[in-house]
Amino acid sequence: MTDVVKREEWSSRWAFYFAAIGAAVGFGNVWRFPSLCVDYGGGAFFIPYLLALFFVGLPILILEIGFGQFFQTGDVNVFGGFHPRFRGVGVASVCCGFMLVVYYSMLIAWVVHAFFDSFGSDDPWGKADTTGEVAVDYFIGT
Repeated sequence: MTDVVKREEWSSRWAFYFAAIGAAVGFGNVWRFPSLCVDYGGGAFFIPYLLALFFVGLPILILEIGFGQFFQTGDVNVFGGFHPRFRGVGVASVCCGFMLVVYYSMLIAWVVHAFFDSFGSDDPWGKADTTGEVAVDYFIGT
């Protein structure tokens, strides 16, 4: 006889909401996108951004949450529930998540490194003649 292991559940609705927002809002939304808007035309970028958000992003988010609630399993088995050949979509989703974690780990390491270096007296951005090349050399180390 097989023992069925009970899956973990969220401790509260707020924990789920914060986890979903934390997964959806990243460096691109907070850091990169506003700087691109300023560089290339301001509010003109917000129209396609909002269209993509409401017509693509939110429906896919709702669909993903609905599939997770219905199947109560991971990505591979969710897509495998439709057809066994769709398990590759779930594997690709897991691989993309892994690559995202590796990428964000590096970005967070840079931010933490710069934060602690900002307390020193020899920080490169404290000098008046700092250029973009100095910033690139600081982070890339070439």
